[in-house]
Amino acid sequence: MFGMNQTPNPLNQNNLSRATIIATGIAVGGIILFFIIWAVLGSTGMDAFARLILSLCIPPGLMAALIGGYFLMSQSKK
Repeated sequence: MFGMNQTPNPLNQNNLSRATIIATGIAVGGIILFFIIWAVLGSTGMDAFARLILSLCIPPGLMAALIGGYFLMSQSKK
């Protein structure tokens, strides 16, 4: 199938570009969510340290839940 000098390309360019677009969207969404949570918690009069910790922890948790849910749903269809 492949000669001695030919190696298969392990990266599918379409899948790689799609994954890059999705990862960029998730990252931008996480940053926007950080600022939204920071502003909402700031309007409640919460201490700055508590606001920072919650604003830093909630977006990655939601991203992990979103990606994990997608992974579980896509694996069950196969």
